[in-house]
Amino acid sequence: MKKRLVKKVAMLIAIVLVLSSSIGQAFALVGAGDLIRNHTFDNRVGLPWHVVESYPAKASFEITSDGKYKITAQKIGEAGKGERWDIQFRHRGLALQQGHTYTVKFTVTASRACKIYPKIGDQGDPYDEYWNMNQQWNFLELQANTPKTVTQTFTQTKGDKKNVEFAFHLAPDKTTSEAQNPASFQPITYTFDEIYIQDPQFAGYTEDPPEPTNVVRLNQVGFYPNADKIATVATSSTTPINWQLVNSTGAAVLTGKSTVKGADRASGDNVHIIDFSSYTTPGTDYKIVTDVSVTKAGDNESMKFNIGDDLFTQMKYDSMKYFYHNRSAIPIQMPYCDQSQWARPAGHTTDILAPDPTKDYKANYTLDVTGGWYDAGDHGKYVVNGGIATWTVMNAYERALHMGGDTSVAPFKDGSLNIPESGNGYPDILDEARYNMKTLLNMQVPAGNELAGMAHHKAHDERWTALAVRPDQDTMKRWLQPPSTAATLNLAAIAAQSSRLWKQFDSAFATKCLTAAETAWDAAVAHPEIYATMEQGAGGGAYGDNYVLDDFYWAACELYATTGSDKYLNYIKSSKHYLEMPTELTGGENTGITGAFDWGCTAGMGTITLALVPTKLPAADVATAKANIQAAADKFISISKAQGYGVPLEEKVISSPFDASVVKGFQWGSNSFVINEAIVMSYAYEFSDVNGTKNNKYINGALTAMDYLLGRNPNIQSYITGYGDNPLENPHHRFWAYQADNTFPKPPPGCLSGGPNSGLQDPWVKGSGWQPGERPAEKCFMDNIESWSTNEITINWNAPLVWISAYLDEKGPEIGGSVTPPTNLGDVNGDGNKDALDFAALKKALLSQDTSTINVANADINKDGSIDAVDFALLKSFLLGKITL
Repeated sequence: MKKRLVKKVAMLIAIVLVLSSSIGQAFALVGAGDLIRNHTFDNRVGLPWHVVESYPAKASFEITSDGKYKITAQKIGEAGKGERWDIQFRHRGLALQQGHTYTVKFTVTASRACKIYPKIGDQGDPYDEYWNMNQQWNFLELQANTPKTVTQTFTQTKGDKKNVEFAFHLAPDKTTSEAQNPASFQPITYTFDEIYIQDPQFAGYTEDPPEPTNVVRLNQVGFYPNADKIATVATSSTTPINWQLVNSTGAAVLTGKSTVKGADRASGDNVHIIDFSSYTTPGTDYKIVTDVSVTKAGDNESMKFNIGDDLFTQMKYDSMKYFYHNRSAIPIQMPYCDQSQWARPAGHTTDILAPDPTKDYKANYTLDVTGGWYDAGDHGKYVVNGGIATWTVMNAYERALHMGGDTSVAPFKDGSLNIPESGNGYPDILDEARYNMKTLLNMQVPAGNELAGMAHHKAHDERWTALAVRPDQDTMKRWLQPPSTAATLNLAAIAAQSSRLWKQFDSAFATKCLTAAETAWDAAVAHPEIYATMEQGAGGGAYGDNYVLDDFYWAACELYATTGSDKYLNYIKSSKHYLEMPTELTGGENTGITGAFDWGCTAGMGTITLALVPTKLPAADVATAKANIQAAADKFISISKAQGYGVPLEEKVISSPFDASVVKGFQWGSNSFVINEAIVMSYAYEFSDVNGTKNNKYINGALTAMDYLLGRNPNIQSYITGYGDNPLENPHHRFWAYQADNTFPKPPPGCLSGGPNSGLQDPWVKGSGWQPGERPAEKCFMDNIESWSTNEITINWNAPLVWISAYLDEKGPEIGGSVTPPTNLGDVNGDGNKDALDFAALKKALLSQDTSTINVANADINKDGSIDAVDFALLKSFLLGKITL
């Protein structure tokens, strides 16, 4: 399968300088004579201009219908600490050339008298400036409601420079009296228009590659031979369309007509369904071709895909390697990082932190939380997110351990992941999980303190760092955030799980884990209502959670599975969550969304453990747990079948964790709910086993969820880096930041984006003209590094990608009862005989070009992947007794 590694190298903000007339003639150029990509904000589009704020400063913005960009500075930084750049309006991705003369023009209006600081300079260190007011570092004085137009020129004398920004610093300078009294700050609204950096010598930008517009959307990686194979077609046709399945030689190997499904609310598309499941011949570079009328050649086709048994073989490695790449405190280096571009120095090598002095929790100690995994695109470490991520990775191993899985392959086998611990005799997947587990164990409040045994909710920087900052370049002060009951129970759960898995390999570590788990449980029981605040702060996500009975249930399940103690059995039996597998999540930051479990709603993970791990639980109760898992899977499959693109999510009313705004659609990180549901469907497949036969609807349900993530969606987007012809390329990440600064690398393969989010909270998507509630849920996505609300990556979203890719790589080839489906060459009608009826059936199929009524594998007599006159001649020779089949 092709992997288009460069799809939109610069998207909207990066530039390509044209250095010769020959290059200028070879490529279409736009914007000649001016470096600014958007001058006038027409159609309410602001990009690539965007607003940036540094907590506690706060700003809002609006792009008006008459093409004005209005920014309201609502709050500024703390007295003596706030900086003028705490609120910025900026355009990044510019480049200056030595000796060129530039004319800077802009018009700005302020709602009251004030000063702002405009500058053109480096996006990052050393933050050199190439233009500022009068080249004297002056502020620009504005009078109330009086437009100010600035026109100045400068000549670049400091050499060629890339990764340059035009930025307006809108907060008051910290030396001013206004900055010294932030409580008395009165909001200011700035209005910008007509912004230019003119250069007559600038030949222009290469035009952004267009996003794909293929009407046929399907899994761009491929399908297992005996699995369901479904594609969605976006078309306004109200009658079935014709389609062909075409092989790598261009020959049609299957034909048929679509099923009209109609309007699909979640995507906003009118869709048809194509089912080509009957075709089972392995091969590469297949595609679906339709007779839909299109304006661009090729748009009536799908992207190419494979049919075979190795679809997830590499993905299970790549997705698990994500965790090594995001380790803290050790250098990421060759040969472990696979390619030298992903090597980097160690970050936060001495992460010894004290409780945040600005919070209500007061204590006089430090904890050494060096190591572990960075949570997401930032450098924080969060116990609740680390909890579910670590559990999911270990559960992938535990599933294989207890359900006859193959632990002699990646990512389980020692040496299979190429990590520093490879070769130590322990399963690589457990080694990787232990790297994080050790750090989370150190998040416990030490003995002798009031909340001894509780776990700190998280640890992170005091403020957000910028993009294109390596962990070792992060100089922010870091703090422990207050302990919480939720974090404490997360620690109890995964430490108990870790203990039972490590017992056979390292009994000392297993004992340490169990001691920590039981200590955490007792501390949580003693302090059952210390909730993590929903308030969004600086430097890290809130991960608020004000309901923890699910966490108590999960932790008790893990502790019971490890110890067999009645103490925990009695608790789980008394829990309202006993044996349940949710299909709707409410609690924490969730508001009734479709799903099985996530970091804030953890009961489902406890039920999986009770169904999976052998215990003394009554057989009837284990059977109930398994039945509830199957029932939840049935619900998810039902939802999937109702959707035009097969996604097992429903549009729900969601509340933003940032501003409590309400909109109907998909939740932040919607793709993670899809893939967690796929895990539930996979367990349902295992639990459906009756006399050695399993119900294929469940594994097909899991595969359908993966179809959505790998391209069967209205964005024609594979949400996984490195996979498919239109893969994810620019996730929100501090180090994999090529789009923000091309001296940094692109991401490695195997990273899963959070995906569509109807809340559209980040300024980048809002700057595109998108507004919450105005866009179909499945289209609320942008593959841009600045779009942290739709394109973040994180450990708890990649962990289920590990789980499902490892599981499907093992089980996918078995669908239908055998790895390679048996064929009976010549039995065209599939009745078990080879006779004149087969001859007539093949003749009819060839004349009508409709192969949907025959057994294609049996009809492909010469096994070349196509049904044609050669097969017809061979069948005739067989029936005449000239050859054998």
